Amino acid sequence: MSNVIEDPYSYIRLIHEWYEDCEEDVFLPAFPKQSRLHGLAAHIIANLIHEKFSDPESYSLANNGGDNVWIDRALKHHNLPCDGFADFVEGQVDSLDQVTEDHLFDYHQELGLAGHTEMLVERLSSEVFHILFSNRKLLALFNEFMARGLGQFFDKIPESELGRNLSRPGRLKRVRIPAWVKRAVFFRDRGKCSLCQKDLSGILSTQPDSQYDHIIPLAAGGLNDVTNIQLLCQTCNGKKSKRRVAVSNVYEAWY
Repeated sequence: MSNVIEDPYSYIRLIHEWYEDCEEDVFLPAFPKQSRLHGLAAHIIANLIHEKFSDPESYSLANNGGDNVWIDRALKHHNLPCDGFADFVEGQVDSLDQVTEDHLFDYHQELGLAGHTEMLVERLSSEVFHILFSNRKLLALFNEFMARGLGQFFDKIPESELGRNLSRPGRLKRVRIPAWVKRAVFFRDRGKCSLCQKDLSGILSTQPDSQYDHIIPLAAGGLNDVTNIQLLCQTCNGKKSKRRVAVSNVYEAWY
């Protein structure tokens, strides 16, 4: 994820595959609980799983009764239902030494149809989000790239979206930030201003929307997404330029 976000142009085809032909669903909704970071993580993980299945040399199926098939281990690790590859090929081959790439492909298809792969991707993308949501610098890079993608998409947006999702051509509407977004950002930033570290924890219940700042401003193509919000005190928020990205890499110690 870090490689893709920090150097997106090296992975431009992979990223375009993610939102190609579904740009409205990716860019326009305001504050979806499955954030854009969840979406990109899920797409990358699904691609990695596909690549793994396309590489039969990554399997050592003749040992341990087939238990070392990596996706079976992953499913079991996450307590997801899994009969296992050995059971799948039982009756199809006399021994695991006879397994071919076709058997692996069929198993991949079977896991997908049964929904097991989707459940694994969802579980893994949630883990990725849990780790990366605390990294504001990386979130800023991610949202910068998303803003460029949104800018390219604006030419395709139908006129009907103007007024419903857009405040003007090329800019998303400012919407009220949901309570769950405020809670997530407040606790991630430990109740402190992201820039000056001023303690804001005493005003959680009365904190206005203005304290929750878009890392990439809406005026610069920023999205209404939980990954694009940081906590700022009134002073720092007032000083921040409308087009300048201000993020901090200062993090509160766990203890």
